[in-house]
Amino acid sequence: MTTWQQVAEAKRAQREALLPDAYKVAAEKLPPAGTDSVIDFARTCGVLSEREVEITETDDVSVLLARLASRHYTAVEVLEAFIKRTCVAHQLVNPLTEIHFEDARKWAAELDAELKSTGKVRGPLHGLPMSVKDQFQIAGSDATIGYISYANKPSKSDSVLVDVLKRAGAVPFVKTNLPQTIMYSETSNTLWGTTVNPHNRTLHPGGSSGGEGALVAIKGSPLGVGTDVGGSVRIPATLCGVFGLRPSSHRLPYQGVQNSLLGQITIPSVLGPLSRSLSGLIEFSKAVLAQQPWLQDPQTPSMPWSGERFEHARTQKKLNIGVMWHDGVVKPSPPYERAIKQVLSTLGGHDVIDFEAFRTIEMLEILGDAFCADGGKDIEAAIAPLNEPLGPCFSGIGKREATGYEVWQANKRKLEFQKAYLDHWNATAQRTKDGRPIDVLIVPGFAYTAVPPGNEIYIGYTGIFNVVDYPVVVMPVTKVDPKVDGSAKRTDFLNPDDEKWYALWDAEKLVNAPVGIQIVGRRYEEEAVLGYAEQIWNAFSASKAG
Repeated sequence: MTTWQQVAEAKRAQREALLPDAYKVAAEKLPPAGTDSVIDFARTCGVLSEREVEITETDDVSVLLARLASRHYTAVEVLEAFIKRTCVAHQLVNPLTEIHFEDARKWAAELDAELKSTGKVRGPLHGLPMSVKDQFQIAGSDATIGYISYANKPSKSDSVLVDVLKRAGAVPFVKTNLPQTIMYSETSNTLWGTTVNPHNRTLHPGGSSGGEGALVAIKGSPLGVGTDVGGSVRIPATLCGVFGLRPSSHRLPYQGVQNSLLGQITIPSVLGPLSRSLSGLIEFSKAVLAQQPWLQDPQTPSMPWSGERFEHARTQKKLNIGVMWHDGVVKPSPPYERAIKQVLSTLGGHDVIDFEAFRTIEMLEILGDAFCADGGKDIEAAIAPLNEPLGPCFSGIGKREATGYEVWQANKRKLEFQKAYLDHWNATAQRTKDGRPIDVLIVPGFAYTAVPPGNEIYIGYTGIFNVVDYPVVVMPVTKVDPKVDGSAKRTDFLNPDDEKWYALWDAEKLVNAPVGIQIVGRRYEEEAVLGYAEQIWNAFSASKAG
């Protein structure tokens, strides 16, 4: 009988065989593991040409797309540049699962030939290489989601999102790592191994879309796609120092995405992009909605991109901005307050008010009831065929399975919470100068910065927006700097949990760990929150440039 160890070893060997030796760095020339950033290692390692370095270091996705459309770059050369950088990245941080280099090369060549013959791009993402989380199915390869028992069962068709991206002209070329079961905010499993943070390889990149966060941060991909049911796009975006978008449920097509806990719809999982530029999130959202995904996904509403709503938000003269400094249960690591203050200092002319944390413990209980309702049956069934070990996860294993009536009550409780939160948001009108509620809310990106693998998790800062289903943009702001942050000391603990998480704070060990903020808007107002984020980002980045 084949063991789980044999299957895992064979899958990893298959992956490594698809990485060309010519695109690898000799082991003796690789940097030692440590706190130093490896973001820029590929620039000087000798694998990439000067032009390929230029291509892969073009962070602004809009610029890269314009150069592809004008034929300044060909799709083939852009793809090959990112393939090379991805291979180097994999040696450094282990972000990859499935490899689609050969298929991608064919797709890129077809795009170049089409543009040359017609003078027109195939779609708004023409020639752009893209990475996708291992959950997304690409015909011909596995979508294991970290389960060894799911290996060697290739997908027969693409997920709707992958099909939509191809029709928009994008070139999916790799899939990325995630934790077994998906239900954890680190990225490690016994099938593909552990992904680490390219800013400091003693730390983890977050999860569950940690492979995406790490690969995009290290410039192995210009635009990636993750999923988010409790923070799984926003946590890696924050901890890896990139932009990320968590849209409202079903706004973007989820049909055909491999998942754990299928049938759990109290807290829907959503998909969202990660990029080193805010333009990446905007271009992705516009392109996906332009393909009318509601014609392929029965749960996606017919809501085309609203350019008018986006333009109004990005140019609105005066914003009412709420700031939630902490969630009332666990105060964030010290650099988050510094990051928010840095951003606020650039936002002159707007009305800023404090936003009170709202029933965080109750929110976490709603999440727990939803994720554990099956008593762990789904996860147990997934690991049973090969008796594979279960890694860290948030599941109902060992808990009683909820009855149908109890699930109904959990759904009812969630709806009541959503209404109460909406009222809480609207009540801010009583404290703004013009009597309008806040337009946008700024929240710490997470409770803590990236920390070493193997710690517990806390999702209070992200899970709240899964429960109320609000769109959120993550914006990278700064990094841990021991000279600035090392003197931070706290004794005003809210409770034992708050003290426990603060004990992990050590600026000397967490050096270079990115720090980001969440920019939150109202439900189904993706265009608005992206527009507000652009306005806030432009003000902040202008201050840095000055």
